Amino acid sequence: MKMKRIFSSMMALGLAATLVACGGDEAKKDDAADKKEDQAADKADDKKEDSKEGQELSDDDKKALDSFEKQTADDTLVIGTSEMSGDFYPGWSNNSYDVKVRKLIGIYGNNSYDTLVQDEAGQWQYNSACLDKEPETVKNADGSETTTFTLKKDLKWSDGSPVTSDNYLFSALFHSYPSYQLVTGSTNIGSNSLKGYEAYKNGDKDVFEGLQKVDDQTFKVTVDASFLPYFEEEYLKVISPFPTQAISENLAVAPEGNKIIAKDGYKPTDAEKQEYVKNIDAQIAKSKEDFDENNPAPKEDAKDEEKKAYEEAKKAQEAKVAELEGRKKGDVDATSMLIEEAMQKEFNEYRTAPKISAGPYKFDSFENNMAKLSLNEYYQGNFKGDKATIPHVIVQTVNSKIAINLLENGDIDIWDSEAEGALIDQMRAAADEGKIGGYNTFERNGYGNVTFITDRGATKYKEVRQAIAHLMDRNSFVQSFAGGYGVVTNGMYGTSQWMYKERGADLEASPEFNKYTLNLEEANKLLDATPYKFEKDGKTPWDKKKADEEYSKNPDGFDYYRYDEKGKKLQVNQYGSDESPITTLISNQVPANAKQVGMEYNVTAGSFATLLDLYYYPKDDAEYTAFNMGLGFESPYDPWYQYSSKGPDNHTKTNDPKADEITEKLRRTDPKNKEGYLDAWEEFQKWYNDYLPEIPLYSNQYHTGYSKRVKGFDVNTPVWESHDQINAIRIEK
Repeated sequence: MKMKRIFSSMMALGLAATLVACGGDEAKKDDAADKKEDQAADKADDKKEDSKEGQELSDDDKKALDSFEKQTADDTLVIGTSEMSGDFYPGWSNNSYDVKVRKLIGIYGNNSYDTLVQDEAGQWQYNSACLDKEPETVKNADGSETTTFTLKKDLKWSDGSPVTSDNYLFSALFHSYPSYQLVTGSTNIGSNSLKGYEAYKNGDKDVFEGLQKVDDQTFKVTVDASFLPYFEEEYLKVISPFPTQAISENLAVAPEGNKIIAKDGYKPTDAEKQEYVKNIDAQIAKSKEDFDENNPAPKEDAKDEEKKAYEEAKKAQEAKVAELEGRKKGDVDATSMLIEEAMQKEFNEYRTAPKISAGPYKFDSFENNMAKLSLNEYYQGNFKGDKATIPHVIVQTVNSKIAINLLENGDIDIWDSEAEGALIDQMRAAADEGKIGGYNTFERNGYGNVTFITDRGATKYKEVRQAIAHLMDRNSFVQSFAGGYGVVTNGMYGTSQWMYKERGADLEASPEFNKYTLNLEEANKLLDATPYKFEKDGKTPWDKKKADEEYSKNPDGFDYYRYDEKGKKLQVNQYGSDESPITTLISNQVPANAKQVGMEYNVTAGSFATLLDLYYYPKDDAEYTAFNMGLGFESPYDPWYQYSSKGPDNHTKTNDPKADEITEKLRRTDPKNKEGYLDAWEEFQKWYNDYLPEIPLYSNQYHTGYSKRVKGFDVNTPVWESHDQINAIRIEK
């Protein structure tokens, strides 16, 4: 039997100290909104959670195993994974499997040229791979903080061109540009913590005050005083470079470093001018669509203040459209035109095929469910001094039901973060029998959940969401799926998090913290407090006794549901991945329980890519407002992005003044005030537990298996996975 690498709660306890002292983050992009997109996008189909009866394969799975086309070779490492969406740059439809590719090619992360990175314990390190010396930070008279970064002189992109200060400054300028989100549809809001962001983002100024170029190897960024204190303060100093040449040959950063300019001598062609006008028309259409969706006209009987607010918003929208229309007339601004062309190129090309990057590997192709990568000859190595040596890496989508068999056969080399109990048992047995090289295990930095859209459909009512939680036996879910490797959770936390280790017991013992056990009587009481308390005529009170009689007579043909006074049925539709056993467990339990309290609950299974699309881009009359997924935390732990009404990653559409207040309080805690932060964390968890934008299901222990030829995979923690360890991994021939 091979030695197993076990990183348990003691490792995570070490993580706690470093997170409190320095803050924690995933060293990705210089804006937390984009980082939290990955967090939310890491809401994957919950890490290969596929159902499996013991270790017996179905006939279809046996055929899949027999017909599997092996990609491994002496010079090629294959990492098996679940379905990728093919978005390899953050800001669009993302999931944790796309993130793996991004980190291997150094778009961001611990092997990138980000200014700060995290070690395996989650502790921040200045990135000695790209920085010539430790960053220097000074406090300014206005309360802001300026940090100076000095780059090494020999840094290169994968195409051999130099990495300079301009690449870091361009990234912040480009992704914060006023029209960036309108043109690209990205959720990336740019460098919102830097001084002058609002004026630059809103188009009031054409320069970004918080950015400054000193020379080709030196630049400065200033964090605005309004963002300080920030509990995970080190995160605010994470700046990522961007390969400008990948999306434009004619854009440059001004000598001062605070604006984007067209290169000297550039003149737009007639065709480029026409395309620019088309792009503006598209922006106008998108702007109008967004306004109509987010600002419904008030009804005739609405309050005067509602009507006034709408008219003010409408006036501002009309001014915005007029400004865009004005840009179509007269001489075309060459810089604006080039910037928006670059935005289109980032969306249409670089997003799905980032051919130029600065990590250990470079992107070759993505087809046939495989992302093929090859060694980046210009990579300097990571902050530890390790440098990748395996010539090729393939990240390949595989059927998770046969993943352990593929490991045993040597058809794949690594299978990350398995969560299902039966497959974990199979993996452990394979290691004991010497069929695979071994496995690593660590506590999950996240949890499985059912998440809601809270501003439409029946799930806009808190009592409906709470009632659904009482229709589930979550303990049975955990036992059926995770076996002995998981526990039920009741808040937005994972069992590896330092906050949970320090305050979790107190939180769980609080009488204000609901455990949401299976309880049809409680679910019925909650639904009685909603508009859905009538029979189909919208007048006759709904009768629980009658429902019990109808259900006992004919459970399959049951049709005695709750309605509101307008005759609208209480119906909730949930979408889940067809590869997730949680989808099956919920569909086997909740719809039947829901009938008994007058709710029609439907569960649909389909592809994870479709699930993400439905979740990220819901229609006004969305058919689905519940989704079962999983969340993996990326630092900083800052739920303001998910649950503040102003949060750019608020996909649940939460709009609660209390959430705004609590999340702001949490993020603005002084880094030295650990106890104050924990108090605010508990307060947030109690709000989450009551408002219930999601139903947390469980947190569990992950197991990562690797083939017998894989060596050097001896570090694996909640914040350090195979893509982080890749520089130290070797293939034994």
